[in-house]
Parts: sequence; structure tokens; C-alpha cells
Amino acid sequence: MLEPGTVLQGRYRIANQIGKGGMGSVYLAHDLRLRNQVALKETLFSNDNMAYRRAFEQEAQILARLRHQALPKVIDHFVEANGQFLVMEYIPGEDLGNQLTRFGNRFASPQVLTWVLKWADQLLDVLIYLHSRPSPVIHRDIKPKNLKLSTSTYDIFLLDFGLARGGLTVNAEPIDGAETTTPENLARKVDGFTPPYAPVEQINNGAPDPRSDLYSLAATLYHMLTGALPTDAMSRMARFLNSQGDSLRPIRTIAPHVPEAIAAVFEHALAISAEARPQSALEMRDALAQARRQVERTGNTPSAAVPPPTSRSTEIATPRSDGSVTPALTRVRDPRETQPVGTLIRRLTTGSPVRDIAFSPNGALLAAGYDDHTIGIWRTDDGNHVGTLRGHTSSVRSLIFSPDGNLLASGSDDETVRIWSIQSGDLKMTVACPGVSVESVTFSPNGTILAIGGWGRAITLCHINGERLEKFGDLPCPFVHSLSFAPDGATLAAGGFDGTIYLWRSADHLPDGKIESFSNFVYSVTYSPDGTMLAASSQAQVRVWRTSDQRLIEAFQYHSRPVHSLAFSQDSLILASGSEDSTVRFWRFSDGSQLPHILQHGAGVTGIRYSPNGRTIAAATHDGRIFLWRAPS
Repeated sequence: MLEPGTVLQGRYRIANQIGKGGMGSVYLAHDLRLRNQVALKETLFSNDNMAYRRAFEQEAQILARLRHQALPKVIDHFVEANGQFLVMEYIPGEDLGNQLTRFGNRFASPQVLTWVLKWADQLLDVLIYLHSRPSPVIHRDIKPKNLKLSTSTYDIFLLDFGLARGGLTVNAEPIDGAETTTPENLARKVDGFTPPYAPVEQINNGAPDPRSDLYSLAATLYHMLTGALPTDAMSRMARFLNSQGDSLRPIRTIAPHVPEAIAAVFEHALAISAEARPQSALEMRDALAQARRQVERTGNTPSAAVPPPTSRSTEIATPRSDGSVTPALTRVRDPRETQPVGTLIRRLTTGSPVRDIAFSPNGALLAAGYDDHTIGIWRTDDGNHVGTLRGHTSSVRSLIFSPDGNLLASGSDDETVRIWSIQSGDLKMTVACPGVSVESVTFSPNGTILAIGGWGRAITLCHINGERLEKFGDLPCPFVHSLSFAPDGATLAAGGFDGTIYLWRSADHLPDGKIESFSNFVYSVTYSPDGTMLAASSQAQVRVWRTSDQRLIEAFQYHSRPVHSLAFSQDSLILASGSEDSTVRFWRFSDGSQLPHILQHGAGVTGIRYSPNGRTIAAATHDGRIFLWRAPS
């Protein structure tokens, strides 16, 4: 056990142990460089146990490329003494296993049903992401102990992936002290499962697939909804083979407050045979959404959940009149405190979670990148769908039209960027980015340079001349979420995973300074159209700097969840922010105030864009919808 105060790698100071398993521990530590808390997962090895060592290294490589709002982020990986360490984002809160033990039937009540359904949707969203990776990732040990409930947002996080093997991520070591590894059960623990939540194919040492995770998730939700452990799959199989009927009690016989349509979705995923379950997380998520709509239509709506605190205060940095920064207490509002105001022009239903959107330069078209690996093209005047671009093999994360409107660039988790002809819909060029899940693509204002950023170690620059594309440079930069060229093309800004905004000169591709402002991932970075301001977001914080001297001029924090997208109005007077809290908010620079126009959506907002004429703002959401709103003036 590492003693409190121990410093590893000259960077991570151990605070205390927060979990322990048979082959290691999990520690809360302080990152002395980034000045924030992290979780260190330690796995111990004997000198001759190289199989575990290699598996742990592979785990780090796989997990480092994953990013989803329901997954903790991997920050670092290193070897020290007899242990290997995985450094991850620390998620404050308590795991649901402990909560089920402490509170008994707290979850099996009408008051909490709405929250359980919210968590089910969040977990299905992350499984869609994991299972659709270029090399699908199977968790293999979903259970209450591996789910953490955030104390600040009441969101759910999926933890403890354990050892990696091949293209699959498997759980080797639960970190609760009750479960340990011995030589007798070592092989079983490498495959990692917990009997009440494991499907029969996994218990029989078969090859799990995405449907195995669906069984484990449904078993976990069964436990939360009923307060009772589901009968293990092997016992159910034995009764089935003996023609004795299924020993799994229906959900509504234990928890009659659960609507029949919703119970049926989870019981479908608990089928003994994998072929009888939903065939994908997307199918199960769609079935759950349909069941909830059916319940709403019949008027048998689940009781409202006990809400989280309605407001809280957070200390953030705010600027003095001279441009310097001083800490101040700024109120953080709950979205429910203000009624949403805004005029909806049109709503587009896409059929798949939307990850990014982009207007064509003339505003006639809107492109949308989906989780189902496709890109949809829509007409903005009448909302008609006019085409689908196919070719990517994983989620489409970023889209941008070329300045002349002839090309569309798309970046994907499949480690490619594809360039499409808008006139014909044909694929014109493909940029391979080995080992880099592409997070952001952007054209220079003159359309000759395409910058590509993602979960690699550099920004890739490509020169485009007609139908020819050539890579010509790399800008060293840690994992990038967002890229933005200044309107004059002189500077490229990149939001990094370390909370820093990196600036590069376009003329010679040399560093042009950096802004170290956040302690966590920069989700979005964008220049104002007039070039005088640069805005960025990290978690629920939004900050704006003057580009002339990089002075902080505004700091906003009225969202309750991460802000994934920012957009300036065409006159540079208003900044819009889209958040996981399902709202779009607007900030006015003349007096630093928030406009009353709060656009409310049914799911987290993944992308927002102003139309070229500035009259419309589009917002994309996790539930597969795009909303076109009249932009506030």
C-alpha cells in the first residue's frame, strides 16, 4: 500500500486509498502539474507475470482513446517499482453498489424511477459508443459496483474496465475488498464477471459480444428497480433445460410502480439466449425511448424524481476592469430556475444521436454527423432530408464545409477524415490518421489547408488543391477536442486535454503562445467572426479572451453540466453555448449579461451553429434531433 504523501513520477501525490482488490489498489491523488485530483489505479505484478503487464499496457492504450461523457478520461500511464499505474479523471461520488447496500430499497420506489431511466439512457449511450468503435470494446462486468453516481450532477459513470485483451476490454479486478483473486480463480478473474449480472455465455467461458453487456446492464437495472438481485443465468438455464420455467421473477411482481412497457424492455435484454435479446445497444435504447413515449401517451407517466439541489455557488475567475483576473463567487443556476424562451422554426428527427452539425456557406444546407456512422444532408428552407453520405465505420465527430461550399470534411472515430463532393455526394479524398480518433476538422479561411485534431499527439495539416490532398506538417499538441482558425487565417487555436489552449502561426507553423486557463479538457474553442475574441469551454465553464493581448474579458458558469459547443453570432456581439444540461444559453458582450433566451431540449446538446446570415441557430442533441431556432438579437 502506498502511504499518503508519496509522490510518483514527480507529479502525483497520493492522498489516500479509495479502493482495493486482489492485485492492486485505487488511490486518490493530486496532480501537481495540472493542480487537480486524479484517480490512480495500481496493478501489481511479479517479475515473471508478463502476461498481466502486457494486458495492462494494452488497456491503457485502448482506454486513452475513449472519450464519452459517461466515461472517466485516461490521463497517463506509467510503470514504477512492481506496479503499473493508470491515471484517470477522478469522479467524486459513491458507487451504486454501496448505495444499494446502504439505502436498501431506496431505488425501488416511484420517486427514483425517473432517475433510473435517465441513467439507463446514459449507459446505453455509452455502450453504443463503445460497441461501435473500430475495434469494439466490451466492458464484460457491468454491475452496480462499477457505476458511480456524480454527487454534483447526478449523472452516471461507467468505471473499472480492467485488463485489455485483443479488441475487447475485460474486467479483471473489482476494487471492492470483498472480491479477491487467488491462484485457483485467476483464469476466471481475467475473464472477469459477477454471477448475478453475467450472461450465460460469459459464465461458460464463451466469447462475449455487445449483447452480453446488454444483459449485464439489464440485470443491474433490474436490481435497482426492484431492490432484489436477479437470479443468476446458470440457475435459470438449468431450470429451463429441465422444463421448469424461468426462475427470474418479472419486474412488476416485485416493483409494480414500473410501467409494463418499460419492464418489458429490460426483461427482453435479460433473455438467456443472446439471440433473443436486443441485438445492439442502439436497438435497446430506441425500444426504451419508445416505451417511455407510450407511457406518456397513456398518462401513466413515472412519478417525478426527487430533484437534486436547485442551485449552488461556485468560485470562478472573473476579470477586473483592467483585464486582470480576480476570483469571485458567481451563482450557478439550475436550468429549471428560468423558463425557456425562444421561437422554434423547425425540428428535424434523424434516427441516430447527432455528434456535430455544420451549415453550408450559403446557409442552404445543414450537414449532421451521426453515431450510426453516416452523415445526413438537410435543406434548411423546408427541412427536407436530401442525402446520406456513407463510408465511415464509426461515429462521425466533426463536420465542416469548405469556404466555397463545394466540399464537406468529416472526422470520425474510425481514424479517418473523408472529403465529400457536395454536388455529387461522392467521396473525393480520404485522410488516414492511424491511432488517432478524429475529434475536430477545420478549413483555413481560404480553403487551402485542412487541420485535423484528435486523440493523438499532434495536429495534422493537409494542403488541398482541387482534388489533390497532401499531408505537409504536424503540430505537436496533446489530445485535441476542438480546432479553430482565426478569421484572417493567421492563427490556429487548439483546445487540449490538459486544459490549455495552444496557438500556432499559420505562416510558419510555429507556436504562438498558449492560454493555460482550465484544469480539465477544453471541449470547444472558437474565434469571434471579427477576430477580436477567442472563446473556450471546459466542463460547465465558458471563458472569453481578447486576442490582441490574450486577456480574460468574460467568465460564465450558468450551465449545470459540460458545455460541448460554442458559437458566436455573425456580428460578434453574442456568444451561444450548448450543454449536456439540454440547454442553449446566450451571453451579451456589451454588459456581460445572460440573455433571457434559454433554449430547452429533451437531451444533451452536442453541437450548435449560427446560420451564415445570423438569423437562425441550429442545435443538435443526443436523442437524434436537430432544432432550428430563431436567433436572438
